Amino acid sequence: MVQCPNCGGVLKFDIASQQMKCASCASLFDPYAFGMSGAEEETEYDVTVFRCPQCGGEITSTDETAAGFCSYCGSPNVLESRVSREKRPQYIIPFKKTKQECEHLFERFIKKSVFAPKSYRQAGRADSFRGIYMPYWLYDMSQVGPVSIATSKSHRSGDYIITDHYRMNGDMDNHYNGVSYDASSSFADDISSQIAPYEVKDITTFNPSFLSGYYADIADVPAGIYDSAAKDIAKESTYNYLKYNSPMKSQHFDDAKGKVKDSLYTQIDATHSAMFPVWFMSYRNKDRVAYATVNGQTGKVRADVPVSISKYFAVAAILAVGIFFLLNMIFTVTPDVLAVFVAVLALISVLMYGAEMKKIVAKENYDDDKGMLSKIEEKRKARIAAQQNVSDERERLKETYQENMNSQRRAKEALSKEKKEQKKEKTAASWLILLVVAIMLGPTIIGGFLSVFMLSLNAPIMCGIASAVLFIIAFFSVKKARQNITLMKAPKKFPASVFSLISILVIVIISFWDPASDYIYYGAVILAMIGIIANIVDMILSYNYIAMRPLPQFEMYKGGDDRGF
Repeated sequence: MVQCPNCGGVLKFDIASQQMKCASCASLFDPYAFGMSGAEEETEYDVTVFRCPQCGGEITSTDETAAGFCSYCGSPNVLESRVSREKRPQYIIPFKKTKQECEHLFERFIKKSVFAPKSYRQAGRADSFRGIYMPYWLYDMSQVGPVSIATSKSHRSGDYIITDHYRMNGDMDNHYNGVSYDASSSFADDISSQIAPYEVKDITTFNPSFLSGYYADIADVPAGIYDSAAKDIAKESTYNYLKYNSPMKSQHFDDAKGKVKDSLYTQIDATHSAMFPVWFMSYRNKDRVAYATVNGQTGKVRADVPVSISKYFAVAAILAVGIFFLLNMIFTVTPDVLAVFVAVLALISVLMYGAEMKKIVAKENYDDDKGMLSKIEEKRKARIAAQQNVSDERERLKETYQENMNSQRRAKEALSKEKKEQKKEKTAASWLILLVVAIMLGPTIIGGFLSVFMLSLNAPIMCGIASAVLFIIAFFSVKKARQNITLMKAPKKFPASVFSLISILVIVIISFWDPASDYIYYGAVILAMIGIIANIVDMILSYNYIAMRPLPQFEMYKGGDDRGF
């Protein structure tokens, strides 16, 4: 706690004046007038560490007063505290946005979220946001050395296309300073990246006085975790400059993007510790929490927005009624064609459900959160060491199986991304040619195809074949969703998309059967719509499960999962 030299009151950092302001006499002071150690700069400073008994989250403060809430889970309980000495960061960006500005920015953001629950909208009041300084690592990098890139350029000469090949050689002297990554495992990487970037023009030397009146998180992720990611940012930036802004921009790069990036001599020269400001709001629902964060310097907003099922279906019903009457005015749809159309909708819902399950597995296993993965790996190694003397071989095998499955899944995802990147570069010219052909011949081809298809679609055999194709695609999607469900922390018995798969199978059978009664077709359509609704409900619940994260360090204290909303 910083005391006022004039009256002994508590000094807190005032955002508007960027000075230390006394709560009693309103005197203003320079933040660097306090907490300085003279000629020798200390490497540590005293803080009070608060641990939440509900979620285990830890925050620090330079104030001695006990905190009445947890910034991570919103628990109103008085937090357990202890005095500690923490490593002193080198730099800090002070808060620039006030609580009132933060509330206004959040309100403007949430207006665009039509399906957000009312309770979530009301949660974004100014008194719900807490100012927290989050720890970051800053990387200074350089690219110094020779570079050689194979390029080519084509031109037409009469009936020939002539391609000239070049070897572009040169020397690089590039420097990237202040590339930042959050150093807290409790602060998800996807949140920190979406409220980035911070403007380094406001960065200043750290002083504990800036923390007065605010909280701070503790850095618990080693700087080396983000070395490769920081280097890749520098490589990507240099590659984009060479390809799109340098004198080589008119030429085609013959080598794959990855090969060019690897040829750039990129190294980390220095790593610095810093603290950046974040306004933090937590929306609690049982044992899960949705976060809203506002960049305390720029005002950029990022929020986990759950979806209200009642609002979603109310809007969907209004749109469905409007579309139904519009289509009835334009088309006359026969029962067999209607069944195929509904089967297409069912397939779409199955594919969407599968994509949602894939996202859940990626988020639950922290695929894109290197900081949390490093902490999980530490805990895993500790558990393995502790299990050396445990006779329960089944538990060890179960954990090993889970880890191997996740490792294989991440490796496949990384390989798939790499192949897509390479394919995208190679096929750019092909897509351009395809686009020209489509513009010239598209209307004639599509018109003729639709005419033949619509005429033949009236035949039961065509409806049956179309439905069968949809069923096969849906079957493999459901199978993949089932595989993803087995990797979830709280796996379900089976994917909800099974209902839609069964309804498509019924439509296939009825289409080949071609019953005389139209009511059988309508019954199959109703069954398919029930399956789609069940699929969508479970998909929304799954989406809310993604949006609402587990509490920080939750597994260390209570365990379990809750999918309700």
